[in-house]
Amino acid sequence: MAASTTSASIARSVGSLMSPLDWLSSAATAAQRAVPEAVERVGLSFGSAKTDLEPGDHVYTWKIGWTYNHHGVVVHTEPCAGDCQHDSLRCCSIVHFRPPTGEDRGRIELCSLKDFADGRDVHRCRYGVPHAEFYLQRSGTCTTHAADSRALTTLRALSLVNLCDSEEADDQVEYHLLTKNSELLARWCKLGAVAGVQRFCSQETAFSLQTSP
Repeated sequence: MAASTTSASIARSVGSLMSPLDWLSSAATAAQRAVPEAVERVGLSFGSAKTDLEPGDHVYTWKIGWTYNHHGVVVHTEPCAGDCQHDSLRCCSIVHFRPPTGEDRGRIELCSLKDFADGRDVHRCRYGVPHAEFYLQRSGTCTTHAADSRALTTLRALSLVNLCDSEEADDQVEYHLLTKNSELLARWCKLGAVAGVQRFCSQETAFSLQTSP
C-alpha cells in the first residue's frame, strides 16, 4: 500500500512539472533536432559555407525539393567581405553544365556561387567513403572512388569551358539528362576516365550515379 501511495505521489509530482503544452513544446524541440540529423544521415545535408569551399571541390545543390541534384566544380575562390553576396566570378567561380531552357541549348560555363546556388544550400560531394556508407546515402552525394588532385580537377574543369565552347563540331557537347549531365561533368573532372568517359568534350556518354539504371 505504501509503495502504491509513493508511486502515485511521484506521478502527480512529475505531472505537475509539465503541462500538456510543455510536453508538446518538448516534443517539437526534439523533432527540430532530430530531423536535421536524419537528413544528414541520408545524404541530404553536408551544406558548405563559401568560406569552406576550395578550388577542386565537387559541389551540388538539390532541386525540386530534394528530387535530384545539380553539380559543378569550384575553380576559383578568394576571401570576401562579410556582406558579400557571392555574385561575382572573382569571389567564387564554378564550372557547371547548365541544362537547356526553352530555345537555349545546354552549355558548359563559368558562373558565380550565387548563380549556381539559386537560393539553395551548396553541398560538397564526398570521395573515398566506405562502401557501407555509400549504399546508405542518396545517389550523387558521395562515392567510394578516390579523387584525383585538386589541381588536376581544376584544370579539367577549366579546359571544358575553353574547349566545349568552341565552334568546332567535334567539340560540341549536347546536354542529355541521363547520359551527359552536370554530375557526369563534375565526376569526370574529379576522376577522369573512371567517371565513364575518356573525354568529356566528345560524343561519349555514360550514366551518372543518379541516372544509372
